[in-house]
Amino acid sequence: MIFSRVMAYACLTALAGIFAVVVALMILLTIVQLLRGEAIPDPAARAIGAVVAAGLALVCRAVAKRLI
Repeated sequence: MIFSRVMAYACLTALAGIFAVVVALMILLTIVQLLRGEAIPDPAARAIGAVVAAGLALVCRAVAKRLI
């Protein structure tokens, strides 16, 4: 039982970190495209994706904290 909770905590924490990196990369990509003067193909979809990824990171982190 304890091992499964530890594994779940580790996996959820890692997943939250991955989602946070995805959000950072999406923001960085948008900034670089703006600085280079490139057209952003679909800014609404990218913004929604970043918000969803940030929300999932927070949910994963909250569930992980609840396990411990």
